[in-house]
Amino acid sequence: MNFRREQRDEPEINLVPMIDVLLMTLIFLVLTTSFAREGRIRVKLPHASARVASMPLSLQVVIGPGGSYTVDRMHVRGSAIAGLERAMRSAAGGRRKPLVVIYADRKAPYEAVVHAMDAARQLGFLNLSFATRSRKSAPGSP
Repeated sequence: MNFRREQRDEPEINLVPMIDVLLMTLIFLVLTTSFAREGRIRVKLPHASARVASMPLSLQVVIGPGGSYTVDRMHVRGSAIAGLERAMRSAAGGRRKPLVVIYADRKAPYEAVVHAMDAARQLGFLNLSFATRSRKSAPGSP
């Protein structure tokens, strides 16, 4: 008769195979990852120059810091695209395709700039330009 109790092995978790599997998965993901730059938009930023060219046939749209519009020194009431279109049409007179120069304050809302561009597009004014300052004449610029 054997009165001794049978010794059972304690269950243990071996971490080495699990680490091996995780490292192999990580290596697989790194090797199969595509590093292509898909979906990026190439943007060429304009350079400012010290020369100021005269533009007699241009239509000036000034956007203030709060999103207020001024078209050729005439204040536009409201911020609706329809009012901006009317002001641009009357300022253009009989010109069919004037150069539209947008002077936007650096704190102007992005939406206001897009509204000005959209109003010009709806009128058929496709020649758009954005005014900049040269670094020498801009006070407080880095």
